[in-house]
Amino acid sequence: MMCNSTIKIFLLLTLYCLQSKAQTPPDILNTIFPSGDKLEGGNFEGTVWVNPLLPADSAFNASMGNVIFEPKARSKWHKHPGGQTLIGLDGKGYYQEKGKPLQILRKGDVVRCPPDVEHWHGASHDHWFVQLAITPEHPDGRVIWLHEVAAEEYEMGRAKSLEEQAHLSLNALEPRHRHIVAISSLAAKGDLGRLGMALHDGLDAGLTINELKEVLVHLHAYCGFPRSIQGLNTLIAVLETRKAQGITDEMGRTASPVTDTSSKYERGKKVLESLTGQPQITPPRSGYGAFSPEIDTFLKEHLFAGLFERDVLSFEDREITTISALVNLGGVTPMLKGHMRIARHLGFTEAQLMHLLAIVESTTGVKEAEDGRKALSEVMEPVKK
Repeated sequence: MMCNSTIKIFLLLTLYCLQSKAQTPPDILNTIFPSGDKLEGGNFEGTVWVNPLLPADSAFNASMGNVIFEPKARSKWHKHPGGQTLIGLDGKGYYQEKGKPLQILRKGDVVRCPPDVEHWHGASHDHWFVQLAITPEHPDGRVIWLHEVAAEEYEMGRAKSLEEQAHLSLNALEPRHRHIVAISSLAAKGDLGRLGMALHDGLDAGLTINELKEVLVHLHAYCGFPRSIQGLNTLIAVLETRKAQGITDEMGRTASPVTDTSSKYERGKKVLESLTGQPQITPPRSGYGAFSPEIDTFLKEHLFAGLFERDVLSFEDREITTISALVNLGGVTPMLKGHMRIARHLGFTEAQLMHLLAIVESTTGVKEAEDGRKALSEVMEPVKK
């Protein structure tokens, strides 16, 4: 019995020593500089190696150091009174400033963090990361350490990586839909200055005037007439500017006449059944539709017949427009999830919807995209079981 216990302890110690020895920067990593001192804990989670290459002196008021992060290792949130410059030397890392989207860093990437801006950086989930850090001296110190990076904050890196892969794969959103996401997001937010630039980009990419007009008209059903009209006024200004510059944009097709002679309510019901793939019980027997038959009528007649029947945009175009708007409105998760399910029924993949949310993150905000990812994960959960 004693012999068996001794053997077990010996094997455990041996395994621990082998793992500790293995957890060093791999030979394939282009470290350039010696690894330096191994640090665990303190102001870092995971293991890092720090080599202070050049200290600040009277001639150069900045220090320079080489830092190696093992996979999943990262700094705490912190800030530099004098700012900091990071240069990626090898591997794959994450960098994020407070309130801004997470960035993926690779060899050759350069980040300049302004003074007193809270941020964190480290390695990705599955790669080592080597960085060169240049930090000016300052009367308040070179660095002020704050709190740990929350697990959900770090997990954004995995989502970002998946979205990046989607962008590079055949499952990425097609270019017209990428422009529609940006335009719908900015119009929903009322960011008219950046909306104007997004409309310029959309026209340059080949979207017609009538298609852009239809996107902005469609939004009134979700964001209200004020946002829609402000978007249309912005489009008018953009078109006037482009005309003055000698740019001629294609007007595009107009909506085809409706030939279905059934009532608008019945036509709207058919459109909704086509979108969802589910039969619609009318009149509704429960929920808001039963409580307020008026709203059910408006939805069927005005939204699904009056708008979705207009074939200037496809159903796919309209769902991309709708999801982008709902993500940016916030507080409408049931409706957002419903339209994500419709998008899935229309053939959009999870990767494509993740790509949509990546565009939202880079266009309007981190929180909006994170809320959208949570909703999408709940939509996809039954599918993955």
